[in-house]
Amino acid sequence: MKEQRKNRKTIGMIRRTAALLLLTAILGFAAFRCSKLHQADTLPDSSSAPLAELSATEAASSAGDVTEPPTEPSTEPPTEAPTEPPTEPDESWKLTLVNRWNALPEDYDISLLTLSNGISVDERIYPDLQAMFDDARANGLQPMVREGFRTRSDQEAIMAERIAGYEAEGYSGEEARQKAEEFVAIPGTSEHELGLAVDINSTSDDAWGLYNWLAENAHEYGFILRYPQDKKSITGIDYEPWHYRYVGKEAAAEIHARQLTLEEYLQG
Repeated sequence: MKEQRKNRKTIGMIRRTAALLLLTAILGFAAFRCSKLHQADTLPDSSSAPLAELSATEAASSAGDVTEPPTEPSTEPPTEAPTEPPTEPDESWKLTLVNRWNALPEDYDISLLTLSNGISVDERIYPDLQAMFDDARANGLQPMVREGFRTRSDQEAIMAERIAGYEAEGYSGEEARQKAEEFVAIPGTSEHELGLAVDINSTSDDAWGLYNWLAENAHEYGFILRYPQDKKSITGIDYEPWHYRYVGKEAAAEIHARQLTLEEYLQG
């Protein structure tokens, strides 16, 4: 009898323990299910997220105002507009060759300046011509421009007058022309038609004093003795100590130093 009671007591304890374990398991499972349901209820829905939680780019996109990302500064050097190289002034007019064999260019352009005595010269030679005269006067000389620029008709009149003079001396017309052309340039071939040549005389009696001073110093002002002695075969004109031609200071210095004519200088 005691053994039966003991067995029933043991079985009862087993049943209560099993019931307690089952209840604990049920309660644990219920707690786990509640926890999962609570998490599902609190997770945010991206479709209903408030604007304040969007990124700045997304917010701008939502408002329809998209900001372009900043561009990198260009590392290429700036392109400058091409510039024309500076042009050198045309100085060829200074060395224009006019003689018996080279007529005045048809398109030759000249701008004249009238001196106080009414004679005209190319205005480009005036500053150096004036400086030369000032220094000559400072040396006690009295220069004057007797002849400067001549028109074609002026040159024709001079030639006709010289021819008539020789004819009056008894020369035939052809002989008179030939002799006249030894001293007077054929119209169209006179340097005076350039405006760059001047015949310089003296207002005093010391003409040769002036000629000698010019022969020694004129090159410093850009002028050369155009028709030297013993050069007629080259220039076509006899010696004229009064006839000076402007060629510019650089050319004049070399022509003077080497005792050349303009023809020889241009031939190199």
